[in-house]
Amino acid sequence: MRKTVALVLTASLSLVGIGFAQAANPKAGTKCPTANQKVTYSGKTFTCIKSGNKLIWNKGVYDSKNSQQPSNSGGKGSTSTPSSGGDELESLPIDPVAPLNVDLKGAGQGKGLTYVPFGFNTGPRGEGAVGSGSVNPQPVLYAPLGTAVLAIKTGTVVKVTKLYSNDYNIMIAAQNDQKNIWEVEHVIDVKVKEGDQVKAGQVIAKVGDFDERYTPGIGLVEFGLLINSSGPPTHICPFKKMAPSAKSRITAELTAIIAADKKRGYDSGPMEVIGCTALVSVEG
Repeated sequence: MRKTVALVLTASLSLVGIGFAQAANPKAGTKCPTANQKVTYSGKTFTCIKSGNKLIWNKGVYDSKNSQQPSNSGGKGSTSTPSSGGDELESLPIDPVAPLNVDLKGAGQGKGLTYVPFGFNTGPRGEGAVGSGSVNPQPVLYAPLGTAVLAIKTGTVVKVTKLYSNDYNIMIAAQNDQKNIWEVEHVIDVKVKEGDQVKAGQVIAKVGDFDERYTPGIGLVEFGLLINSSGPPTHICPFKKMAPSAKSRITAELTAIIAADKKRGYDSGPMEVIGCTALVSVEG
């Protein structure tokens, strides 16, 4: 009897130890114990998210004050080793947990959607809008004001522009790639400058108050892939190609956001690929 009790106790303690280790040393894509739990490890804050029927750690967000965050001080002559092709997405522009509890109550560009897909018919586009007609050229994510905005690509900041809306656009390109320009738009408190080297997932700005008059306390970030060519620049679906090391994570994160929208009664409809309702090129 004592031997049986000892074995049960030993097994229980082992399971507790495993759970503690998973929480103490999180790794992106591995199991986690409690939804929305946050753990800081190696300079990143990891969040436990739901992916299908499982709970897993997300990719984590760098602490902007932590010394282990990739340096922005490389200057225009610095080089970095690209982790993927220049046309492959590496990260969403915000922590994917941020939109999950946002309820726009039917407002915003997507009439209640916290994620507005590329190619979605948004109706007539207003002042300063990129492209023409009603086809959305840049996916949109809604999040609380001040949410950290992340680099969606590892590379060099090629341009920081102040917009008509008194916020900013940040453009990033992979090393030796002048064709594929990755951008995040309508951000504030920009933490990088032209020529800086950034790493996907690094904090580079904050979500601003663009459109906040319709969504009090909630801002948005537009992001996308701009193809630079001899003709008019065009936007294409940024999810058509994703870095192999990031594809399953990004897909799971975006799937959870879309599912949360559907649960609130807002559906963007069928998609050609995850994140895009159409595979078209939009000028502008």
